[in-house]
Parts: sequence; structure tokens; C-alpha cells
Amino acid sequence: MHEIARVIGIVLYIETLLILVRVALSWFPGIDPWNPLVRFLRAVVDPVLRPFRSIMPTFGGIDFSPILAIIVLGWVSRLITNLADNASFDPGQEIGYALSEIVLTVTIVFCVVVLLRILISLFQADPWHPVVQAIRQMSNPLIRPFAAVVPRSRGVDLAAVVALVVYVVFYFVARRILSVWVLGL
Repeated sequence: MHEIARVIGIVLYIETLLILVRVALSWFPGIDPWNPLVRFLRAVVDPVLRPFRSIMPTFGGIDFSPILAIIVLGWVSRLITNLADNASFDPGQEIGYALSEIVLTVTIVFCVVVLLRILISLFQADPWHPVVQAIRQMSNPLIRPFAAVVPRSRGVDLAAVVALVVYVVFYFVARRILSVWVLGL
């Protein structure tokens, strides 16, 4: 049973790596979609992502389905390993663990997107560059609630700084609350 669990764990790990490669390739629009390696990658990864795309909507142009897929694959791998080791299985704790991973990972993505916006404002990047426009488009929904309260500035995007601080504080508070809830720490 341990060998089967180990093989399944390796397959799930490889699928996770392929999902990460697929996400990384999506950041480079110049890659030929008809390249045999890209087609193979899409053929292996997209069927796994498809159900998650129907569950997780995009937010500000960010597709969160790979994050959800990676968390679920890790959870399934952990579950199979625990069952093979005859470890205890608490469904409530496992679901809580998966939900906490989703909340924390999405919060980290929000922080990274807002941080990128701060960096492009600090370095006064060309506002017409496609990457800058993509970052601004992705971050607009994350910053909009703070832009109404924070005054505009010519230098640093103050609304983005306030948003980043709020998201980072939220991350640490949520991590603490979720660790108490899930693990009982």
C-alpha cells in the first residue's frame, strides 16, 4: 500500500509542477501555442484545471484555478499518504486545512500584485507598457476600496501602499485565526 501511495504522490507532485510551468508560460504571450511541448502541457494540465475554473472565478484578470488545483492536489496527496500510514483522518480538520490554504494563498497573491503596482509607481515605469498595464488592471479591484479614502500622490501610489499594509495585516491575522481553528494551536 505504501508503494502505491508513493507512486500516486509522485504523479500528483509532477502534475503540480506541470501546473506551475503552465502558469509561468501564460505570462509570456509570445510563446507559440502550437509548439508540441506547449500543446502537450495544455493536454496534461488543462483537464485538471477545467473543473477548478468552473468553481473559481477570475478576479481582476487573475485566474485562481491553478492555486485551487495545487492545494487540492497537495491535500489529496497528503490524504493518500495518511491513509497508507493508517494515520487518523478527521474530515473537518482536512477541509479546514484546505480552506485555510486557499484563503492564505489568495491573500499572498493579492499582496504580490499590489506590491508590483507599488514598484511600478516607485520606478515610474512606462504607463503604456503592456506589463505595466496588466499589473494596473489586475490590481485596480484590489486598490479601489482604498483609493476612495487615500489622497492621490504624484510619487508613490499611496492607495496601493495602504492596500498592501491592510492585506499583509489580514494575512497574519487570518493565519493566526485559521491555525487556531484548524489545528487547535
